[in-house]
Amino acid sequence: MSALVVQDLSVAIERRVLVDGVSFSVSPGECVAIVGESGAGKSLTASALLGLAPGRVTASVLDVDGVDVRRLSESQWREVRGARIALVAQDALVSLDPLRRIGAEIAEPLAIHTRLSRAERRERVIDLLESVAMPAQEQRARQYPHELSGGLRQRALIASALAGDPAVLVADEPTTALDATVQARVLALLREIADAGTAVVFISHDFAAVRRVADRVLVMRGGRVIEQGAVAEVLDAPTEEYTRALIAATDHEPRSDRFGPFDRLRAEMPCSRPSACPGRSRVCRPSRMRPSRCSRVRRSGSWGVGVGEDDARAHDRRCGETGRGRPALERGAPRPARAPEPAGGVRSPVDDRAITA
Repeated sequence: MSALVVQDLSVAIERRVLVDGVSFSVSPGECVAIVGESGAGKSLTASALLGLAPGRVTASVLDVDGVDVRRLSESQWREVRGARIALVAQDALVSLDPLRRIGAEIAEPLAIHTRLSRAERRERVIDLLESVAMPAQEQRARQYPHELSGGLRQRALIASALAGDPAVLVADEPTTALDATVQARVLALLREIADAGTAVVFISHDFAAVRRVADRVLVMRGGRVIEQGAVAEVLDAPTEEYTRALIAATDHEPRSDRFGPFDRLRAEMPCSRPSACPGRSRVCRPSRMRPSRCSRVRRSGSWGVGVGEDDARAHDRRCGETGRGRPALERGAPRPARAPEPAGGVRSPVDDRAITA
C-alpha cells in the first residue's frame, strides 16, 4: 500500500492554472524526486500535499497515509500535519522560531500528537537529535537556531519533522543553502530515513543530489509532469527534449555551450504553458502569443517563443525597434542635424522653443 497517492492534482489561483494534472505515488521506504526549472510548480505541488497551497486545489485522489485529505478543515489538517505528513523547508533559519530553543521546537509536535509527559518528551528530543547525527545533543537542545551552523540547523529541522513519526516526509530543496560537505551528510540522512520505511518526496533542481537519494524521478515543466520513471532511466536516457536540455543546462563541466541546448529548445519548441513561461510578461496570454518580431529578442533567446502584442510594442519602445522589426534608427545612419541655437537665447529642453534672455 502506498503512503502517498496523488492523481490529477491541480492548483489554480484566480484563473491561472499553475499545477495541472500531476499524478504520482510514493510507497513506504521509497524516495521520489520532483525536478524542474524555477517556476515549474515543484514547491506548489509540495504545498498542496500539506494543505498549504494558495488558491483552489483539486484532485481525483489525494490520500496521505490512507486518509483522504481533499476536504479536510483547517482543524483536521492540524491533526494530519506532523503526524502523517511533515515538511522540511529549504531555509532552516527562517523555518525555526528564533525565540525558542531547539529542544522546545522539536518537543512541540510531540506535545500535540503524543501523550508523553514532559520528562518523556525531553528524552525523546535527545533521541531524535541523535537519530539525525546531531553532535552534543543535550547542549544543542538548549541552544537557539542562530547559535547553530547551517548544517546543524537543517538537522534540527529534520528532527522536528520526524518527531510525530510521519508516514510521508516532504523535503523541499533542503540542501540549497548548504556547502558541498554538509549537503552530502544531509542527503545521506534523507536516504537513511527512506530506508527506515518513511516515504520521502524530495524536491530539487540538483540532478546529482537526485541521483544519490531518489529511486524515481518526475520532471515538471509549466505545472505538468512531462516525464517520469526510475532515476537511471530518466537521467541517463531521457525521452523528452526538455529533460535533455535541463540536464545539459545543469552540467558542471566547464564548456562554452553549457546553456546552448536550453536556449535552442525555447527558440524551437512551441510554448506549452505561456502562463508559466520564464519570459512571460504581465499581459502575455496564449491567445495572443506570436513569434517575436524583434531581432534582438530572437538573437538573445531570452523571451522564449513569443510575446503579446502590448508587450511587443513596449519592448519596441525600449529597444528602439519598430513593430515590423526595422530599427527606428538604423545603426551607422547619421542622426538628424539639430537646428542652430537661436541668437540671444537658449533652447528649452521641454518644448524645444527658444527662451529669450
